[in-house]
Amino acid sequence: MTHLNAILEACRALTGAGGSGVLGTVVRVTGSAYRRPGARMLFRDGAEPVGLVSGGCLEADLAERARELIAGGSPRTVVYDMRSPDDLVWGLGLGCGGEIRVLLETIGPGSPADRSLRDVAAARRARRSSAVATVLEVAGAAPVRPGDRLWIAGDGRIAGEIGDPDLADAIARDLRAALVAGRTSVVRRASPRATCDVLVEHVPTPIRLVVCGAGSDAVPVVRLAAGLGWEVVVLDHRPARARPERFPEAHEVRCVDFSAVFEVDVDARTPVLLMTHHVVHDRLLLARFLDSAAPYVGVLGPRRRTDILLGELERDGRRPDAGDLARLYAPVGLDVGSETPEEIALSAIAEVRAVLAARDGGPLRERRAPLHAGGASES
Repeated sequence: MTHLNAILEACRALTGAGGSGVLGTVVRVTGSAYRRPGARMLFRDGAEPVGLVSGGCLEADLAERARELIAGGSPRTVVYDMRSPDDLVWGLGLGCGGEIRVLLETIGPGSPADRSLRDVAAARRARRSSAVATVLEVAGAAPVRPGDRLWIAGDGRIAGEIGDPDLADAIARDLRAALVAGRTSVVRRASPRATCDVLVEHVPTPIRLVVCGAGSDAVPVVRLAAGLGWEVVVLDHRPARARPERFPEAHEVRCVDFSAVFEVDVDARTPVLLMTHHVVHDRLLLARFLDSAAPYVGVLGPRRRTDILLGELERDGRRPDAGDLARLYAPVGLDVGSETPEEIALSAIAEVRAVLAARDGGPLRERRAPLHAGGASES
């Protein structure tokens, strides 16, 4: 389960039981940092925190500040500046070379944070992207406070409340733009009465991985993908293999006839792995998923085997075009020297993640661009 999934579930349970806590959200990062804007952490009185906003360096200090807020207080932004030698003096000594700003606010039943996270959770269940705008700092006389929110609900409507109509209109436009661009950013918006900084966060549709083939080598693939918080759907034509107890981490396990028409939802956040070890089945599935919106279609096995499959498709009248071939990955995986099923699973899942992030999967020490070019911190 990803930290976002864990946060959504923990907040739902907390506020659903009438409880309250403190929500910490990374709202701005300058320079290098472990997490990006949108990373969250939930602090609950008498319980372990949920989530992570750094590599474990800031959490103890934030927990102390959260306890103060639970006792009573207004939302506040905490700044951790690790860019100067003073960082070693004032206590944390992180040496990350960046500045991190974390918004701390109380969350309880019906609060803006609670309502927005419930709508985010509903949108994710419906496989819709969402966007949330959170006011960070305010200057002026408008009835707007840090922690006020607008968000795009699952049905596309703007929900929440910003007390200044001019600011609300501008922020609503930012939300719609974030959905289109798929990016998270901090913007400054002004009205005749106030100026405010706003975190405009894009929350993407969860990744759904379709695994065709329920052999023993699919087990570590499913386990690893599910551990990343992906929804995993396992398909196989053999009832003895397509059993939920063999894949307890999977979102769904189905027995289907690969040679017949069967329903499976595939969108632009649904990569597909073909690992049936059956040439006829892989040919049928390859044709089907190349005709879908899948951004990644991986075929397990040597390159020559896939070339044969493509040749058979062409003889059947389905000639793959350049767009098809750009989404086709065969052999599957990054070149990490994989030998065992577990290592092959790691190689395959790493490649899928790189493709979805539009990265080449190379060593980070050779990357000259910033590691984080923007966007939400989780998938």
